[in-house]
Amino acid sequence: MAANEDRDDAAAILNWEGTNEIKSANEYSRNLLFSVLDSLDGNKTIVWDRDRSVMHRVNLFAGVSVLAAHGVVANHLIETKKIAATPHVVFFLAPTMVSLDLLCDYIDNVRNDPKTLYQVFFIPEAWYVVRESLKLRAEGKYWERLESVKEIPLCWLPRDGECLSLSSPQIASRLLINGDWTHLHKCAVALNQLVDMCRGRSSSTHQRPMTIYSKGKWATDVTNMMKKARSTSEDLAKSTDPIEGLLKINRIVLIDRWLDPLTPMLSQLTFYGLLDEIYGIGMVNSVKVPEMEFMNEKDGDPFAEKEVYLIDEVYHRLKHSHINAISLEASKVLAEIRDDEQFDRDKMSVAEYSVLVKKMPKIINRKKMIEVHMRLAEMIQAHVYCKLSDSIKLERELLEYCDSDKAVTLIEDQVYDAAPLNTVLRLISVHSLACGGLKASVLQHYRRIVNQSYGSSALNKVLKMQKMGLIREKGGGGKMQCEYAPLLFQQMKKTYEMLPENFSEAKLNDMAYAYSGFTPLLCKILEEGDRVKWVGWKKTILGDETDPIEEKDGKGTCIFVIGGLTRSELAVIRENLPNISMISTSALITGDKLLNNITNI
Repeated sequence: MAANEDRDDAAAILNWEGTNEIKSANEYSRNLLFSVLDSLDGNKTIVWDRDRSVMHRVNLFAGVSVLAAHGVVANHLIETKKIAATPHVVFFLAPTMVSLDLLCDYIDNVRNDPKTLYQVFFIPEAWYVVRESLKLRAEGKYWERLESVKEIPLCWLPRDGECLSLSSPQIASRLLINGDWTHLHKCAVALNQLVDMCRGRSSSTHQRPMTIYSKGKWATDVTNMMKKARSTSEDLAKSTDPIEGLLKINRIVLIDRWLDPLTPMLSQLTFYGLLDEIYGIGMVNSVKVPEMEFMNEKDGDPFAEKEVYLIDEVYHRLKHSHINAISLEASKVLAEIRDDEQFDRDKMSVAEYSVLVKKMPKIINRKKMIEVHMRLAEMIQAHVYCKLSDSIKLERELLEYCDSDKAVTLIEDQVYDAAPLNTVLRLISVHSLACGGLKASVLQHYRRIVNQSYGSSALNKVLKMQKMGLIREKGGGGKMQCEYAPLLFQQMKKTYEMLPENFSEAKLNDMAYAYSGFTPLLCKILEEGDRVKWVGWKKTILGDETDPIEEKDGKGTCIFVIGGLTRSELAVIRENLPNISMISTSALITGDKLLNNITNI
């Protein structure tokens, strides 16, 4: 019984909020939200934007019952235009012109009491263009009706209990295609908020400095923006954030995704990496799968979906496992369930019965969730073997050896067999990145067959991938040339031993396990930086003093990946770099998500 109780204690610690760092960041965001609501005396009605991402973002930190404890007695959707019966109407809006139009339409058409106070909060930031448009619209008519217009910077969203994300998968395309540096500024603002969570005041006037390490062009730019913004704000006023010194972080490490654009183009092979690749893990940490397939039924509604929430202990136990080795971890969970169910009623004392009764709901829930996740694993394995096996095999061949002077026959076969466009484009990208660019005739051939099979919109996507550097022409230039330095894969492959001869899919401490024999370059760069204590990385100190903790303690490192991180890379970092206590990124991505977020040139 004692061993089982120890396991239950461990499970209680590993809840959906995850690591202590993630819990602390969540607490910070909750306090931001509650401080806004509590500053308004009396009952409140929240009017939610049509954009459901706003509601999902807020609900990650506070559900209906929690909001009710802070005076929220009603929740309305803005398009329903219901009359509110509270002294305050609080609008939670996305910073878009569409949301602004909905707000003005609500003010024009909803006959609330003239004494009702309208409070507008943009989440997660108040975009300058929207704010100024609101001021000028109808000669200030709407602006004058509003009691306040502010923002609630709920920037950091928890992901799988072990990562913070800005949920901005479009950053790489916006930077590389449009040159829109404002997205770097948003990263800098969010990271400064993270610094505020970390830095406690050692006295009434001084804060403990924070050391920033950066590698890559974007990381350097963000660091400079952070320093400039902090020097300005600290001269004006002291920090007024709800919580200071909440996170125990000693340094923040910034790194560009585009130091390794290759890994996202490869197929992830961890359990939750494949869940994201095949079904897509949503903002509220859930996946929607075909109900007929999940229930293994032949008859039913082919369009019906079942939503599975990935917030339980069993999922946390299985998520890092390679799909070919997931049964090993699942068998451990099943063995624990069997142990928990083995008891002798005739010999149990009243106290032991009391303990068992308390544990039964956990035992029942664990049995239910292991069944759910093993069914998901079966569905994923079937998808891999039926639809992805050829692509995965080809990816490995391209990484080991490829010729830039010849088109790959298997890629041509994928095109002629009408494989999904993104699958084809990812393979062409792997071919290009692995051999340092394609010969002009080979690139032209790929363009021609893609255009013939998928149409001009697909060809346009290829051109945008060239602009992003995902596909390169050897010796090419002009408008389609990517400004970011090319990936020297052949050189990096040898330097970092990215294709080891021996590896194990069942060993999570093998850095090559998550991609079946390929070690992500981004993870190797971070491993090297951690090993040498970030020597050679650009170093910036936010503050006037050196940080004594930094030199003594290698732990307490927070990383931020600008441009996105895959869940399989996240697993490799979590399992192999213990000094990295917090992982953050602009978005958790897949190759498809990167390609789907390509914007207009």
